[in-house]
Amino acid sequence: MPLIIIESPNKVAKIKSITGYDVIATIGHFMNLENINVEEGYKPNFVYDESKKKRIMDAIEKSKGQEVYIASDPDREGYAIGYMFYQKIKNVAKKVYRAEFHEITPSGIKQGLDNAKLFADTNFNYYQSFLARRVSDQLIGFILSPHLTRSLESKQMLSAGRVQTPALSLIVNREEEIKAFASLSDEEKKEYAVVATSPLDSTTITLKHIIDNKEVKYQTKQEAKAILEEIQGFDKALISKIEKTNTQTKPPKPFTTSKLLKVASKAMGISTKDIQALAQELFAAGLITYIRTDSEYISEEFLKEAEGFWRGVYPDTYQYTEYKAGKNSQAEAHEAIRITHPHRYEDIENVCKKENLKDDHIKLYRLIFKNTLLSQCKPATYEKLNVFLKIKMTDFKVSFKKIIDKGFLGVFDEKDEESEEEEIALFPYKEGDSLPISEILVKDINKNPPKRYLEADFIEVMEKAGIGRPSTYATFLPILLKKEYISISKDKKREIIPSALGISVINFFKKDKNAWLLDLNYTKEMEDSLDEIMEGKEQYIEYMKQTHSKMEFKPLKSEPKEKKDYPPSEAQMKFCKSIAEQLGIELPKGIEKDYRIASKFINDNKAKLPKKDKKGE
Repeated sequence: MPLIIIESPNKVAKIKSITGYDVIATIGHFMNLENINVEEGYKPNFVYDESKKKRIMDAIEKSKGQEVYIASDPDREGYAIGYMFYQKIKNVAKKVYRAEFHEITPSGIKQGLDNAKLFADTNFNYYQSFLARRVSDQLIGFILSPHLTRSLESKQMLSAGRVQTPALSLIVNREEEIKAFASLSDEEKKEYAVVATSPLDSTTITLKHIIDNKEVKYQTKQEAKAILEEIQGFDKALISKIEKTNTQTKPPKPFTTSKLLKVASKAMGISTKDIQALAQELFAAGLITYIRTDSEYISEEFLKEAEGFWRGVYPDTYQYTEYKAGKNSQAEAHEAIRITHPHRYEDIENVCKKENLKDDHIKLYRLIFKNTLLSQCKPATYEKLNVFLKIKMTDFKVSFKKIIDKGFLGVFDEKDEESEEEEIALFPYKEGDSLPISEILVKDINKNPPKRYLEADFIEVMEKAGIGRPSTYATFLPILLKKEYISISKDKKREIIPSALGISVINFFKKDKNAWLLDLNYTKEMEDSLDEIMEGKEQYIEYMKQTHSKMEFKPLKSEPKEKKDYPPSEAQMKFCKSIAEQLGIELPKGIEKDYRIASKFINDNKAKLPKKDKKGE
């Protein structure tokens, strides 16, 4: 009987029931990077994760003489896990294949197995790219973390990283922008515009002063008043031109990882880390496609199935629509995040309850269902009027819209958040008419102050900056929280707030010779280089040399002496005591002096806590 190797234990039962094959989960990465031999071309030394070693040994034993399908997740990290297992069994298994499951459904599993290829024939550059990512991260951390700790004379071990530090710099820089704005005078916090008001039916419309078809805003009140004085007292505006066009608002595109985490975190009011965990469970249940993707592509197979079902259910709004993968995607191997099978909106709860899913799963699935359906609907269509006017010789403009076809907006009574024009049923004037003016005035406009990043928005911020990848987006805020470099507000907004320690870390690097670590362009170039290694355009060793050269080829010490005496943080120690009290166990000896003992104690015991207390970490 063939053996299937996957990552997540949550998918084992589902895949076994579909295939009838034996299925074993690695539970993610099962090898840890212990050290790096720089002299031998940055050769990494991986050792077994002791907590997973027995499981992997059993899987190796079961592989002997068998056909093995390695179906770890379909991304770079998943390939690396599969490659490491392939190296363990390539000489003992009958045949070893690489399969990719983009959805845990009978058709998705069948397609993955049918398209499987011999692992020996796959692109080993994916593993080289993983190595470059993993080894460079450790290299930077092992060299710069002790340097940072010594320089700031910290009593606890601080950390610096290829992505975590630039991500922290975005947060700290925004805080500096907020403080700079707050220090401005009241005058500097405002800008000014000249507007005119006119009665229209039972409402009042506002005419905006324009130059070259753009609204004019003045930096001082005196500049605006000079314009006002030229036209003050006029009670009519001449309609010089009316432009009538049709315009559309397109439906939302299919979810990428960053878009899903942003939309769902805001809608559900929970962390992006929790959203990713819920999405992973929906994927394991076979209800949605793979959740780590930067692609907007939807397979033709699903589009045809959706058309056959939804065109009959939503005949007035459905529209077959294809999407490209996106400029940052590795071709159309990955799809967007979508539901796996079309059905009626009213059946959502029944679909989820069949898989024994909870309320939060249902809420998230409902969002993904809506997005999938709306991406296959018509745009909203409007008739738009741009009315150009003159008061004396000064130009003004007002715009209106009238809905012609609600399109996707009519499916769930969505609001059009893109359009700013006022809606009217009828504009009873034509070119050459005079429009009565009620008032002409200078309007004070408060400038929008910079705001702290919201947790829900930050992943998209990272994506636009080109740092991180879908498989790792949700990991960096938890890292910064754990290091006590940031906090997140407890209200619904969930603002990201840098701590004094986080600010001091960034301020240190700004003045240090390793300021390159904060350069977002360099960080983006490093990410691009990892992609080029996958494509065979760049070599692992060259990438490592380039990274090491930024630190002047400092010697690498895998276990700095300074690290041995660092105690756990106050939050870590508090959580350890809570675990010990709830489970009725004693704290390990030396835990107050060594953060590693505290980390191991948490990792070994947090799964035993009630769910509500796991989040307390």
